[in-house]
Amino acid sequence: MTVSPLQNVAPEETNTFPGNSQASRVPHEPEHRGVIIKTPDATPGLIVADGQQYSFVLPKVWQGTAAPARNQKVVFTLAANGDVNAVRLLGRDVLTHETLSALGQTLRSNGGTFGEKVLPLLQAQKDRMTMTGVVLSSALLLGFFVLPGWSLEAGNTILGVNLAYTVSQLLGVDASAADLTVHFGFWRLIGCLVIVLPWIAPWLTFKRAQMLNILPLVFLITLPLVVRTKLRHFAADAVKSTGQLFGGLGGDGAMQRDMQVMVEKQVSSLIHATSWNSGYWIALIAALGLAGLALKSRQGGIRH
Repeated sequence: MTVSPLQNVAPEETNTFPGNSQASRVPHEPEHRGVIIKTPDATPGLIVADGQQYSFVLPKVWQGTAAPARNQKVVFTLAANGDVNAVRLLGRDVLTHETLSALGQTLRSNGGTFGEKVLPLLQAQKDRMTMTGVVLSSALLLGFFVLPGWSLEAGNTILGVNLAYTVSQLLGVDASAADLTVHFGFWRLIGCLVIVLPWIAPWLTFKRAQMLNILPLVFLITLPLVVRTKLRHFAADAVKSTGQLFGGLGGDGAMQRDMQVMVEKQVSSLIHATSWNSGYWIALIAALGLAGLALKSRQGGIRH
């Protein structure tokens, strides 16, 4: 019986084409993640991973373009004898992706519970207010708290500044100090309570609770009159102070009168330099709509 020479060749040697060697069939070494707690110097560096410490050196092991640093997150592989044979930094893109994935998972896991608690409350609020009421009340909040509601272009007047406030901030302006400052005082608190009334009134049980929705309109209509009065008082104090100053410096009556006339002109310019901006007008239109809904609701109640 003739034996073929191939039968005496070991299986590993039957195919020596590139890419089919035994080394190429060795599975990829598993990667481990860790944190550098000591950088290599005269002694090896240390990586901690899964509660264990692994030492590594720079030559032929560290694969970064810059020297390693403490607290860096790294990926490393181990040789068969357990020694670290390659270390590289964990890419920022990988860290970012994993952080966002974890955040998304947290939101998904907690989102159901949050929605189960909040959505019924929102639905109940909408049912009591109607969708039109919700939209108008939201626009009222937006105009009052967020959008610019009032401005003063007073760079060329005795005040010498340009100011811009939301309607909410305007209620907290203190003109009694040397500089105009904004505080959360009594009138600002009252204004905030009036503006949120449309969200509260539907839950009140007394008969005319819905009529409280008229108050934001009344409040916003009277606000320009109050601001104008405050500006006049502020300007009058400026005129009085100027007259007292010139009197104290020995100025005669004619000089004081001329100075007061000049200041009064500046006062008029100051008042005309004010303007009501989008926040105020959006809030006013929304308040008008809410007042209309309140009156319509009352008329419907009277007919029944």
